[in-house]
Amino acid sequence: MADPIDFDKIEKLPAGCRFFDVNELWYFPNRWAIRLLCPLPISANAITFMALVMGLIAAAFYVSNADTALVWGALFLYGKLFLDNVDGGLARLRGEESRLGRFLDSSSDFAVSVLVYGAITWRIAQHSSNPGFIWILGALALVSSLLQCSYWVYYYVSYTDWVGSYAKNRTDETITEEDRVAAESGELSGVVLFLQRFHNIAYGWQDALIAAFDRLSRAAADYQDNEEHRERWVADKNFLTRMGPLCVCTNTMALVVLSLFDQLELFLILVVFAGNGYLLTLQGWKIIQFKRSSAN
Repeated sequence: MADPIDFDKIEKLPAGCRFFDVNELWYFPNRWAIRLLCPLPISANAITFMALVMGLIAAAFYVSNADTALVWGALFLYGKLFLDNVDGGLARLRGEESRLGRFLDSSSDFAVSVLVYGAITWRIAQHSSNPGFIWILGALALVSSLLQCSYWVYYYVSYTDWVGSYAKNRTDETITEEDRVAAESGELSGVVLFLQRFHNIAYGWQDALIAAFDRLSRAAADYQDNEEHRERWVADKNFLTRMGPLCVCTNTMALVVLSLFDQLELFLILVVFAGNGYLLTLQGWKIIQFKRSSAN
């Protein structure tokens, strides 16, 4: 008799290390989908590809002149969001996590983000009396969303690294000598190395900025390089819960909802001003809380 499937493997974190993540509200049925897909001959990477296709179709609808374009764009974008949170859980459940899957996911996220932001900016600009301003707003929103997502990823991956629960992501994905040796020996495929290079082009500048921002924040918080300070800085579940709205999932869900109300320009404004304002406020709160706990 086959061993029962341990569906707890879907989670990236062990039970005692989990925290409330607002993003799970947007795709909570994913566990049911994973249970249905688990016995089927469909790979997690195939789900990632399907998510990419959903995102590309959404971008196409956003530049369409069809009367229901925004509704269909929102539906396909939510499909992308949903599948994007099925592939990883399916891979973990089956023990199929891989660096290939990690980079396929991040590369498709980047491509869809650029295309969708470009599409909605183009759509707004066509009906604006000041299209130049709209294009500047769209560019700022895209950069802001990428940085906000990188901020979330940096601290989330730092936490999973501290917990020791998920080794496929790194806070710094720069190609190392170990990566090159693995590629030369055939242990690391050329496709993975290519996608890792693309990841560094797409996300490297963001990761560097967030890492520098973190260093400045630690200095402002009087952080000392010891285990006790590292635990309080990296494993603060209150902070991890509060940074949830900065994840690409919440960003995408906000676009889905505002698309249904034909409020694309409002979405761009919220990403630039509300999103960045929240990030800076949250980091200031993190620094103050850390200093207070150190004083006590």
